[in-house]
Amino acid sequence: MKTWILAAAALVTAAALFMPLPANDAMASGPVCLKVRDLGTLTQIDDMTLLATSRGQGNFIVRLRNPCPAFRLMNNPYTLRVVDQNECFDGNDVLDFPEGGPCFIQSVTPAPAR
Repeated sequence: MKTWILAAAALVTAAALFMPLPANDAMASGPVCLKVRDLGTLTQIDDMTLLATSRGQGNFIVRLRNPCPAFRLMNNPYTLRVVDQNECFDGNDVLDFPEGGPCFIQSVTPAPAR
């Protein structure tokens, strides 16, 4: 009985030692989460694109599902409705304006380095 237990333990240990580990590049290439608490300003680039600044994470490109004319209106603050439980600003969220209605987010991706 002890021989079987020792053999099984040795087999599990050997398997764990020879399992390939993910490369650092693969781990770093996962989705980036722009936390809502780190969101700075939103600036309109065009009718379907915004530039988001953040604290400590650089800039992000925010693509909208449809044109958002409400974003251009002066003194029209928005409320951000976040669906993600991780509090990430992403494609499930909505910018809700008192005038002009909601603007739906399609994607949030890191901006290319300049």
